[in-house]
Amino acid sequence: MSKNVTNVYRRLYEKSEDSKNSIEICEKKVEIAQSSKAFSQQNPSIILDGTKIETLQERMQEIRQSTMDDLNNRLNDMMSEVMQRLRVNTTQNGYHKEPLDHSKRRQNGKLTDKQFLPRKSFLTDLFEINHIRTIYNIFIVMLLILFLNTAVHDFIETGTTHLGIRTVTLGFGKFSSTIQIWIAMLLSTFATYLAFSVWVHKHYQCFPNSFFMLVLDYGFLLAYIFHQIAFIALPTKFLVQEKLPPASSLIILTEQVRMLMKTHAFVRSTAPRILAQKLKNDDKTESNCPGFSKFLYFMFAPTLVYRDEYPRTLAIRWKIVLWNFAEVVMVVFYAAFIFERFLIPPFEKFNPRIFEPQAVILTIFSITLPGLIMFLFGFYCILHSWQNGMAELLKFADKLFYRDWWNCTSYDAFYRTWNIIVHDWLYTYIYKDVYEKFHSKFLATLTVFLVSAAFHEYILAFAFRFFYPVMMLMFGGFGLLLVFITKKHSKIDGNIFIWFSLFMGNGIIFTLYLMEYHARSNCPPYDDQLFDLLMPRSWICHNILSNVSVDVKS
Repeated sequence: MSKNVTNVYRRLYEKSEDSKNSIEICEKKVEIAQSSKAFSQQNPSIILDGTKIETLQERMQEIRQSTMDDLNNRLNDMMSEVMQRLRVNTTQNGYHKEPLDHSKRRQNGKLTDKQFLPRKSFLTDLFEINHIRTIYNIFIVMLLILFLNTAVHDFIETGTTHLGIRTVTLGFGKFSSTIQIWIAMLLSTFATYLAFSVWVHKHYQCFPNSFFMLVLDYGFLLAYIFHQIAFIALPTKFLVQEKLPPASSLIILTEQVRMLMKTHAFVRSTAPRILAQKLKNDDKTESNCPGFSKFLYFMFAPTLVYRDEYPRTLAIRWKIVLWNFAEVVMVVFYAAFIFERFLIPPFEKFNPRIFEPQAVILTIFSITLPGLIMFLFGFYCILHSWQNGMAELLKFADKLFYRDWWNCTSYDAFYRTWNIIVHDWLYTYIYKDVYEKFHSKFLATLTVFLVSAAFHEYILAFAFRFFYPVMMLMFGGFGLLLVFITKKHSKIDGNIFIWFSLFMGNGIIFTLYLMEYHARSNCPPYDDQLFDLLMPRSWICHNILSNVSVDVKS
């Protein structure tokens, strides 16, 4: 895109220079004519026709005005060409996945499907600009300063340095058990493909609309639903039994949800196509079920929407692969330093007073900045570094994993742009199905938010071993409400509100979850085990410990 726009601007510059030269020539002719007239007035012996001089001046003025008009027309034509090329290239590079006119998204009463195109990530293009690259360099320097700060602080306080390794080790403890559970989940998805392949071949061996075909189809559907339920329950049970630490639990739970979404995408995309086709010959039966290689590639490709084929790059750029995965490691240690310096200290020395309302408010405001930094780290680590590394490794050409969400002026645009991978899955397999069934945009949007909020809360609940629906309330409640509130805002105040809410929202989420996590370690539980799982201990921890201290004094 940059080469095309550069060429257009070069042509624009050349045309303007030509027109500028024409104007200068006209002005010189006018100056000569004026000098000739003045010379003739000063030297009456020299006979010049004054009428012709006036005519020449008027003609030069007309030429000058004509040239200026021609220049303006050329400039307008060239700018129109520039804007047209920008629109074409931004559409091809995925800057606007959906047309501004949402009615164009519907074809024959159905919503359009996602189109995969070869394109780069936004930050990849932005980092080619020196000014943006400098901001990236600033974050690298901040990482080095935090690294030195941690080393010096640990050495002065304890006489040793662990450089964030202890925090990373504690968070990712029992990693061998994590790998074993992950392998078991992956093999389970392969079993799903095997069962699906058997169903496809058996389906085409039956007579159309026969009783056996009906039993076979519904039998596979029930088996598929049972498998999805077991796929959620068993890994969760194992990680609870193994008592995996939070970071390792997050790996298992996020991978579990990812594989669950991928298997659903594969079956949901392929099964209707198979059911719609009629058996013609045995050769066609083999081609209807996608090969295992396609399923295997999809399981690791950085997308949740299934296609038999994706746009591919010609070669793997190993330097980019290594650098992206190195960025993942750096961000993990970066986050560990932030936890050690800003997030853990307010709760490290446990005191019941931290649960008092005044203390909670002060803690929220003190954690807003590091909370937002952690949010940005998660975005950059997962949606940029990791996904680009996997895309480069698998020659996956469509690297539009997010858009310029930082420029959004409404939450409707923010939710559609900050995580394209999950948004495309929700749009393709939830929003489209609900909308085409009930023809209600509100119901489809509500379903998307409820499903997304439920899975976010599920991941956090089992990662930290308690149910505290802050994420569900913030995302599925206030988030859905803000979608409708922020639709009509100017670009300035809308974007300011988005960033203000991100600061405060992340501060509230990190504060409340960290408070509850420390309350679970220091406060006595409720008498009823189920009640203790569902009710936050931080709500009554201050009162319980205060009563205990009064009893001890008495």
